[in-house]
Amino acid sequence: MRFGVNVPTSAGASEYSMLAFCDSIDWKKQRGYARLAESVGFDGVAVPDHLMTGDGATTECLSTLTALARETETVTLFPKTINNELRHGPLLAKAAATIDNVSDGRFKLGMGAGWKEDEALAFGYDWPDAPDRLRAMEETIELTKRLWTEDSVTYEGDYYELRDAVSRPHPTQDPHPPVMVGGGGEEFTLRIVAKHADEWNYWGPPEVIEQKLDVLAAHCETYGTDFDEIDTSWFARCIVRETEEEVDAILDEVPRFRDPDEDDPLSSFNNLIGTPEQVAEELRAYEELGVDEVVLEFVDFPESTGIELFADRVMPEFR
Repeated sequence: MRFGVNVPTSAGASEYSMLAFCDSIDWKKQRGYARLAESVGFDGVAVPDHLMTGDGATTECLSTLTALARETETVTLFPKTINNELRHGPLLAKAAATIDNVSDGRFKLGMGAGWKEDEALAFGYDWPDAPDRLRAMEETIELTKRLWTEDSVTYEGDYYELRDAVSRPHPTQDPHPPVMVGGGGEEFTLRIVAKHADEWNYWGPPEVIEQKLDVLAAHCETYGTDFDEIDTSWFARCIVRETEEEVDAILDEVPRFRDPDEDDPLSSFNNLIGTPEQVAEELRAYEELGVDEVVLEFVDFPESTGIELFADRVMPEFR
């Protein structure tokens, strides 16, 4: 099982901000945390794609990833996940190839159709309905793979038209960087995963993941793709401490993690909260489902206690 760490791009008061002990984000914190994740043995570093979250600064995803490529040596770097509506698909393909090259082949492209309408409208983007956003994302993935591997690309779709587009240099990875698709929509998103993706990312309790994997397997059968060749990636927020008393002390500071309201974004997640032994036991259910990668956002960011304890006491159980 691989393990990744979310390096946040925003913090502060917001229904979307889960970083209870961080008032603001800056490059020094991001760089230090990515370096720490690599040094303690994490396999990947993920960066969210937002323009405006929290009540403070929000750093841009792709430029943050590019900077982290210089500051790290071994970890896979990936957006979790790109909001397709905020990027011109062919230009995204070009940028992604460049990041793969400057990182010596350590890039993974995480793709999503976006969900946060208010930031898109604030920055002057249109916000189509979900089926349109998903179809546009599918075209982006199709043309991206072609731009990564072909010398000249002509493409005619509903959302993009290319005429003899040349996108060299191609990525370092052969045949191209992995494509991860995030989301759990059973009619559209999981169909796109079955048809185009190397990896699928989602969140939630084991029973939700199991149900979604069954749907994904059915879509794979429809398209004649190999279900076993698609990696499963699971995301959670994590609070881990040596003792239950220490865990309770943190939960007293962030009670929404103890018992979120029904309309709280946290309510649909299955957060990893407990001692190392309790967290490892919960992860075994995901291991049994065949989850290949776990991506975590540590609630105590930028403090090092949680990430170091997890690396020291939990990760060895799955290696």
